[in-house]
Amino acid sequence: MKKSLIFLVAGVLVVLSVTFASYLVLSRFRPEREIQKMLFTMTHLSSVHQESGFSWSRQNGDTQINTILYLSGEIQESSAAVIDHATRFRAVHLSKKDTYQDLSGELRSIDGKSYLTYNPPGPEVPGVDFKEETWVSFEEGELSAWGALLPQLNSPFQSFFSKDKWTSEGIEQSRILFSSADLFHVRYNGLTELIEEVDTRIIDARIDQQAMYVFLLDLIRAKEQREPNEKERLAAAVQATQLARFTVRFWIGMEDHRLYRLQASGSFEEEGSTHLIPVDVRIDFSGFNKEYVFSVPEYFLSFNDVLRLAFGELPASDQEVQRKEEKSLVESTARLPVIKIDSSSDADEDGLDLILERFYGTDPERPDTDGDGVSDGDEVRKGQNPRGRGGLFSFGL
Repeated sequence: MKKSLIFLVAGVLVVLSVTFASYLVLSRFRPEREIQKMLFTMTHLSSVHQESGFSWSRQNGDTQINTILYLSGEIQESSAAVIDHATRFRAVHLSKKDTYQDLSGELRSIDGKSYLTYNPPGPEVPGVDFKEETWVSFEEGELSAWGALLPQLNSPFQSFFSKDKWTSEGIEQSRILFSSADLFHVRYNGLTELIEEVDTRIIDARIDQQAMYVFLLDLIRAKEQREPNEKERLAAAVQATQLARFTVRFWIGMEDHRLYRLQASGSFEEEGSTHLIPVDVRIDFSGFNKEYVFSVPEYFLSFNDVLRLAFGELPASDQEVQRKEEKSLVESTARLPVIKIDSSSDADEDGLDLILERFYGTDPERPDTDGDGVSDGDEVRKGQNPRGRGGLFSFGL
């Protein structure tokens, strides 16, 4: 009887030990699963505020051209298949010490219509004066005929943004895809950071090329409700290869699984060549699920008004002529204002005037803010951080 009791107690202890060990294994934090939770959470938000920074460099002959693009604004789901937003933008195009190109403005999308304005002086557009607050409105599908919103900036991201609308069914299917996607090789070292009084985990990841390729094809299936064609498969393969060059860092809320910050660093292969374009990205998210109000500008020109001002009266019945005229507008729009640096506004003679010093957070009275032996202007033109180590946004990935 005593032996039986000993065996019974031993058996219970073994079961409890196995159960406890299993609990520890199963409840252990898994960064791959945390990224999936984050993707699921972010695709189910109704609204968010974002602040984004993009930096890339291109070689043009003997000159290196560095472009920095900042975006700021709110995004809100107004219905199952319609997204409203108000996005302020600013782009700086640096290639020479004594001049730079600077363009800023705002793009709003409300109930399927878009409204665009530029801060003075704005790009050169026939028939439109951006010296005062002038808005141009676009009906659904017209915005693409305007051409590049930021002309001559040659963004390496353009091929990733589709102009076509999603259906509500496609959006729901894409949410399911995001929530179950296993796209990353992940590393987590236990690092945390407090962002807006929220404890976040810092998770580093690299994109799995094959998994991304399959995911992009699944997105086409969700959106189009059909199998991808050969051209789309080739494009997905190219995009997956491009994305696999990036290192990504996520800041994910421990309790709410929301993404508070994303940084990425890598390179794109320039179209038509094997030259790599170094790219840095930073996006900060806040203001989750708030109610945002987007207002239609009080006064605006319609896109057709701009066409008539630029080219005269268009024959409404001749669609071929209209398409031809729209193409002409695209080609004639890409004229960025050139700003010459005045010596009186560049006291430290580093190639950045007072506006750009504030833009990059550098010291307007010191030509080398971080003291590394390279002037602030040269570091910005090379896409390097003039305030310390790392890329322009000080990623250090």
